[in-house]
Amino acid sequence: MTNHFHIGGQPGEGRKPTLKQRRDMRRLRTLLAALCAGLAVFFALQSVTSSMATKSVVTAVHAIKRGHTINADDVRLVNIADSPALSTMFTSNEAVDGLVAQVDIAAGSVISRPMARASPIVGHGLTVIDVRVSGSQASLIVGDKVSLVGSAGCESVPNPISQPQPQGQQPANAPNAENQPTADDAGSDGSGNGQTPADAGETGETDGGSDAAPMESTGRICTLAPKATVTGNPHRDDGGITTARLAMPPQDASRVMAVQERMPIMAARL
Repeated sequence: MTNHFHIGGQPGEGRKPTLKQRRDMRRLRTLLAALCAGLAVFFALQSVTSSMATKSVVTAVHAIKRGHTINADDVRLVNIADSPALSTMFTSNEAVDGLVAQVDIAAGSVISRPMARASPIVGHGLTVIDVRVSGSQASLIVGDKVSLVGSAGCESVPNPISQPQPQGQQPANAPNAENQPTADDAGSDGSGNGQTPADAGETGETDGGSDAAPMESTGRICTLAPKATVTGNPHRDDGGITTARLAMPPQDASRVMAVQERMPIMAARL
């Protein structure tokens, strides 16, 4: 192709190109070869780029500690090459806003769904109370399921709310009444004028009584609440007392409130 480029005389005149013309021709050929090579590389890169799909994923702007409630200032979107491994990654800032970190997340890390979950919603028929728990409960975070256990046997635990009975003034467990003197005290309380059975029956209809099971004693301990949900991260005050906010059925909450001033209460993760 380059034989058609002529500098100087017209073709067919029989004159040989001068030295300067040959140099100019060589430069022109080199320039055209470099231009063609550059265009080839450019179009090759364009082809590769267009065939490589990208995906926006959520990453942490800074380190996020376990139990922290994530907000929009903690994350940002970045584009990375798409892959089937990204199917569990969050793809928008709104999707992680308000979620609770389940693990420590390093700055710049991509956030996946197992790393964060939604805050628990208190269901119908449950109540939320602050419980003073013994031991180090720093590992508990919002959303954890725990059981509350007293450090003494159930015989020393008052039961202010009895199980639903047809007649409010005559509990069905009368044969065991002599072994539980505190049950009479609960019946003669200010809230014992026919209110206790009705309240217990209403809660039983709400949650089916599955979570508000009777107290179970194992050796020297007593299960006060078989199942409770952490709705607030535990915190320790200046006096060294650790308090956790927990959601549970009213019957269990009544037992816990009745004894937390008298005995240590431990929270065991389920």
